[in-house]
Amino acid sequence: MSQRELKPAYSSYTHLADMLTRGWQIEPPVYVRPRWQSRARSTRQNTYHFVLRNRDRFSLISVFDCPEVRGFLEQEELVVDQL
Repeated sequence: MSQRELKPAYSSYTHLADMLTRGWQIEPPVYVRPRWQSRARSTRQNTYHFVLRNRDRFSLISVFDCPEVRGFLEQEELVVDQL
């Protein structure tokens, strides 16, 4: 696989919403953990991990914490497990 074919390690909330619009479904629970890059505990930010299913295909989408993600999780009443 060439470097141009590699997918980014993290997606945006917009990418998640787009996949859901295209028929992908979230397989609960959603997982959350502190970002690997966060060094100081006081400044740690979370990353949410969504397992998505579309028929017999699966995808893992990792999205940095943002108000849109937190609002989406609350609105959809999704279970979030801390890793």
